[in-house]
Amino acid sequence: MNTVADTRTYAEILRDIPAFSSCAQDALDHFVTESVFTMHTAAGREICSRTDTSRNLYVVVAGSAVLDAGDNVRVALLPGDYFGGDSGRHHLRLTASVVAEEDTEVLVISPEDVARLAHVASRRRHPSNADWVPETAAPSLRLVRPRRRPAVLERTAS
Repeated sequence: MNTVADTRTYAEILRDIPAFSSCAQDALDHFVTESVFTMHTAAGREICSRTDTSRNLYVVVAGSAVLDAGDNVRVALLPGDYFGGDSGRHHLRLTASVVAEEDTEVLVISPEDVARLAHVASRRRHPSNADWVPETAAPSLRLVRPRRRPAVLERTAS
């Protein structure tokens, strides 16, 4: 169970990730309290291996880790950094391992949850879901009736 402080911190970290930047704060808060899965990894342990075929998105929220892509390519990961996920381009898939440098906590977000949050964000931006009320609008007290067109009578020649 996440504390209120954890929920707020997790939501703020997710908001900085491009995939979630357009999500409303309440949608992220709801996601974090109801659906987020956290994984704790001890220092020196693998968070993600080279053979991991999951398409999950991993977001570092505490601690630090190192992403090792081989060929002496190593990237330090700190809170707010993320890795994994399904890019949709399987031929560009990065094969790397991620090892915790210190006790590390990551959020594990499934591709379905990423898609669901993107859908919620796009629905909120759509004009049909906008909560818009003009500031100058005042309630009308008169009933509006449909206009009737006047009947046009044709004169016939007599």
